[in-house]
Amino acid sequence: MISIRRWINVFIPMIISLIIMLLWIFFIKETDFPGLKDVLNSIITFSSIVIGFYTAMYGVIVTIVQGSSRNIFEKMHEMNLENTFKFQLYFSLIISFLALTLSIIMQTRLLKNDLQILIFYIWLLIAVMLFIVSGTTMTFLIKLIFHREQKPRKKTKIQQ
Repeated sequence: MISIRRWINVFIPMIISLIIMLLWIFFIKETDFPGLKDVLNSIITFSSIVIGFYTAMYGVIVTIVQGSSRNIFEKMHEMNLENTFKFQLYFSLIISFLALTLSIIMQTRLLKNDLQILIFYIWLLIAVMLFIVSGTTMTFLIKLIFHREQKPRKKTKIQQ
């Protein structure tokens, strides 16, 4: 059964992206504008950095946790995050690669008008999702790295 957390991780970014895309369709209506090439370059750079960050961060997490007395998978199991971790990794990488691929396709301008408009709106949807999902994944990784076991507090006696 799919957890509620997983549904939230997929549908919240998708709903926000759809809202932004619909606002663009009804109010802005432009699919080719000055500066689009710079935006595409920025998305290509950002998605490449995100892909590299994920690759490096997962290696760092494994190294850090292997240095401790416990395995990363034991730690994730205790936090009940095994499936979420795997899903978030795959989902983030898929969105990053889709944004990268669509940005490159749009940058080449080999598409015909109708297809170019369709690709633009799909790209807009994926690009917004990229930012949301990347933020979620990076927050998740940082929480995993800095998670500490809660130690019981010592009770202090008040002296009179």
